[in-house]
Amino acid sequence: MTPLPAWIQRQPLARKILAPFFLLLIFLGLIATVGAVYQTRTTLTRTIDQSLYALQINIEQTLRGKENRLRSISEVLASSWRRGVDPGYVLAGLEQAGFPKGSFRLVHGRRLTDADEELRRLTAQARKSGRAKVRILSDKSGHPTILLVRALDKRPDGPVLVGREPVRTSLLASTLEALHADCYLFDLAGHFLAGSHPEAPALGLDRTVLAEIAAGKRSIRELQGRRYLIAAIPLGTSDLVLAAIGLETTGIEALAGSLAFNSTLTLLAALLVSGLFFTRWIRRQLAPVDRLLEATQRVSSGDFQVAVPTSGDDELGRLSATFNTMVRQLNSLYQEKVAHERELAVHAQEKHYKDILQAKNAEIERINKELRQRLKEMSTLMDLNTAMTSSLDLDILFERMLSSVIEQFSCDRVVLFTYNHGSEELVVRNVHGIDRDLLRDVTFRMGEGVTGKAAMTQQITYVPDLQKDEETLGYKGRHQSRGSMVAIPLVVKGRLVGVLNLHKIETGAFDEGELRLLQAIANQAAISIDNSQLFEKARDLSNTDELTGLANRRHFQLILRREAAQAQRFHSHFSLIMADIDHFKTYNDTHGHLKGDIVLKRVADVMLQNTRGIDLVGRFGGEEFVILLPKTDKTGAQAAAEKLRAQILGETFPGADRSQPEGRITLSLGVAEYPADSTDIYELLDLADRALYQAKEQGRNRVVAWKQVVPMNEQTA
Repeated sequence: MTPLPAWIQRQPLARKILAPFFLLLIFLGLIATVGAVYQTRTTLTRTIDQSLYALQINIEQTLRGKENRLRSISEVLASSWRRGVDPGYVLAGLEQAGFPKGSFRLVHGRRLTDADEELRRLTAQARKSGRAKVRILSDKSGHPTILLVRALDKRPDGPVLVGREPVRTSLLASTLEALHADCYLFDLAGHFLAGSHPEAPALGLDRTVLAEIAAGKRSIRELQGRRYLIAAIPLGTSDLVLAAIGLETTGIEALAGSLAFNSTLTLLAALLVSGLFFTRWIRRQLAPVDRLLEATQRVSSGDFQVAVPTSGDDELGRLSATFNTMVRQLNSLYQEKVAHERELAVHAQEKHYKDILQAKNAEIERINKELRQRLKEMSTLMDLNTAMTSSLDLDILFERMLSSVIEQFSCDRVVLFTYNHGSEELVVRNVHGIDRDLLRDVTFRMGEGVTGKAAMTQQITYVPDLQKDEETLGYKGRHQSRGSMVAIPLVVKGRLVGVLNLHKIETGAFDEGELRLLQAIANQAAISIDNSQLFEKARDLSNTDELTGLANRRHFQLILRREAAQAQRFHSHFSLIMADIDHFKTYNDTHGHLKGDIVLKRVADVMLQNTRGIDLVGRFGGEEFVILLPKTDKTGAQAAAEKLRAQILGETFPGADRSQPEGRITLSLGVAEYPADSTDIYELLDLADRALYQAKEQGRNRVVAWKQVVPMNEQTA
C-alpha cells in the first residue's frame, strides 16, 4: 500500500479522522446539488421539447387544413368543368355563399406571361401528372400564400384553375399565443416567408442544416433565451415549408440558479453544525489515545513499570488492557534477552568455524563438478572419435558425426559445409533439422555471413541471438533462423576443410564449457574429414580413365544411375551426348597409336573446357566419348553438342591434313533426353549411340538428336 504524504502523517489523529468525513460530506452535497439542478433542467427542457413538437403538429394541421380546403374546392370546379358547366358560375356561387373573392380564378394557358414563371412551371407539372400541384409562395405584400394549380385538360393552351389561400401572421399568432411561443416560416432555400414578428431570428440555416431538415430530421437551436424547433412541413405531394417554433427558456436558468443557491446554503449550514458536534465528540473519544501515546514514549525510554488506566469495554479500552499486558511481556522478554546475549556470544564463535567448514566443502564440490565436466568432455570426445573413425566414407562419416553432435549438445539444427579449394567457396554437405532441399546449391564465400566469417578467421564464431545479429544471412534467405548459433571452423594444420554450424532454439544457449568442447570436437572432426577426403581422392583415381583423365565407363554409369534416380524423384530431366572421332582409325594407321593418344587427350581437354562444372564427361571406349548434362533438355543438349563440334573443327591436330579426308579432325554427335526419349538409362545410352551413327550415316561432322531426321549442320565430313 502506498504510504500517505509526510504532511498528512504529521497531522493530529482527530484531524485525520474529521477531514475525510467533511470532504465526503461536501462531495456528496455537491453531487446532490448538481444532480438536482441537472435533473430539473433536463425535465423542463424535455417538457419544452414536447410542447414544441405539439406546436409543430398544430401548425402542420393548420396548413394542411388550408391546403385541403383548396383541394376540395378545386375538385368541385374541375367536376363542373367535366360536366360542361362554366367554372365561373360555380365561383360566383361560392363568393355569394361567403367564399373569399379572388381565391380561385380560371386562366387559359396562352395568357400566362413570363412574369408568371412559377405558375407556368406548376401548370406544366399539373398537366403532366394529371393531379393538382401545391406550392407555398410569398405574395406581393410579403405574406406566405398556398398556391394550388389544377389543369382542366392536357392541352398546352387549355384552361387552368389557380387557387390561392393566404397564411396570415395573425393566424400563426393565434395558434401560438396560449404558450407565449413564436413561429417563423421559411422556404427550402431558407428565405423568410412569415412569422410571429416582422423579422426572423438568425437561426444559422446553412445548406447542410437545410438539407438535413428537408430529409425529415428535426433541429433544435438555443438562441437569446429561447429554444427553437426547426422541422419540415409537407405541402401537397412534393413541396415542403420549414417551420421554426420557439419557446422561452429563461425560466429554466432562473430556476436552476435558485435551486443551486438554496442547496449550497443548506450544505454550508449542515457542515457548520455537524463540524462543531463531531469535533467535540471525536476529541472526547480520542482522549485514551493520548494516554497511550504518553505511556508508549515512557516504554521506549526503557521504563517497563508504566500502566495505562482502562475505561470502558470498547476498542480503546481493550487496546489499553492489551498495552499493559504487552508491557509486562516486554519486561520478561528484556530479562530473557540479557541471558540470550550471553549464549549468542558463544554460538557466534561456533558459527564462525562452521562457515569456514562450509566454504571448504563448497570448494571441494566445485572441483568435483569441474572434474565431472572434464570427464564428460573426454567421454564425448571418445564417442565422437569412435563414430568418426568407424568409416572412411564421407557421407557415412558426416551422418555419424552430426548425429553424435546433436545427441551430445541437444541441437535443433546442424549444417555441415565443406570447403572447395578450387572455387574458394563453402558448400552444404550434410543437414539435420532443416529440409535438405531448402539448402540445395547454397554456398558462402570467405567472410560472407557468420559462416564465411568463421571460415576466414578460422575461429569459433558465436551468435547468442540471431535476430539481433546484422551479419546473419539466413542461409541466403532459404531458412530464417532464430535463437543462438555457433559456427565452428574445421582446420587441419592451418588448412580449412569445412565449417560446422550448430543451432539451438533458445537465445544464449551455448556456455563456455560447450564452446571449449566444440573446439576440441572440431579439431578431431577436421582430421577425420581430411583422412576421408584423402581416401576419396585415392578412390576417385580408380574412377577415371588413365589416358584422358575423364570418368571411365564404370564410374560414368554409376553417376548416370544416381542422376536418373534424382530426376525421377524431383520430376526433372537430363540429356546425354554420345560423341565419336570421325575416321580415327585412319589417323592411327597413318601416324601410329602414340600420336592417336595425343589426339584423344586433346579432344578430352576441349570437352572439359567447353562443358559446365555440373556436367560429367566420360570416355566410353576407344575414340568414343559420352557427356551427362543434368537439368538440360534436348534443345540445350543439341546446342552444347554443336558447340563441341565447332570447337574440335577449329582445333589444329598435327598430321590431320595428310590423313583425314577433309584435312581436319571432326566429331559426330548423338543426343537423347531423359525421360522424353526413355526412362531406362541403358536404353537411353543406346538411343544416343544410335543417333550418333545416324550422324555418321548422314556424312559425319554433325549433331543428330534421336528421332531427328534433318541434321543441324549440313557440313560434310
